[in-house]
Amino acid sequence: MNIKKIFLNNKGLKTTAFLLALFVWVMISGRERTYLERSFEINVENLNVSEMIDVITRPETVRVTIRGTSREIGDITAEDLKFRVDLNKVNESTRFSIFTEDYLKLPEDVEVVSVNPKMIEVTVKEFFHREVPVRILYTGRLPKGISLIERKINPEKVRIFGYKSQIMSVNTVFGADKIDLSKVTGNKTITIPLAKGKGILRFEDSENVSVSLIVKNIYERRNNN
Repeated sequence: MNIKKIFLNNKGLKTTAFLLALFVWVMISGRERTYLERSFEINVENLNVSEMIDVITRPETVRVTIRGTSREIGDITAEDLKFRVDLNKVNESTRFSIFTEDYLKLPEDVEVVSVNPKMIEVTVKEFFHREVPVRILYTGRLPKGISLIERKINPEKVRIFGYKSQIMSVNTVFGADKIDLSKVTGNKTITIPLAKGKGILRFEDSENVSVSLIVKNIYERRNNN
């Protein structure tokens, strides 16, 4: 077999294959060096948040545009981008602002083109428990011949829960309804819901109190005599 002849006969085919391979390599190489820009909406995440604080971020999302090669940026999703604020040492009511770029966590080899907004406002409100007395309001007057001997409120004090800055000024909790004394003709126990005043988020123990009224009927005593 004439090796030289075979080589010469396939020279055109080999040249074509070489040029095709070179073209494919150039296309792939060029694509890898092509730079793209993509924009993502990222949720603000708060880490290490104490149970006794409430965190509000404004805004709650940031928009970031990143740039990189098609190979680097092509498979990136919003889940790969993070905006995290560590609140491990924050346990009191406060408000502060942070630079957005300082808290962005991005994949390697990508460039930040733009971030909106440039700053995030973080408001931390501290929760607080407090025990305060209960007060019941009355309307009307006891019927003629009926006198009040004793009144019991159970419980006399309740624990309230809310933002510290607000409930520190709450010194009394009132019943949501007034007791109409004109309808009291004998001993009576009434359950009354508590009113959530300004700043009270919830009652820790009970949302109701019972009011026991012990009265004396003067006319009944006279009749018995």
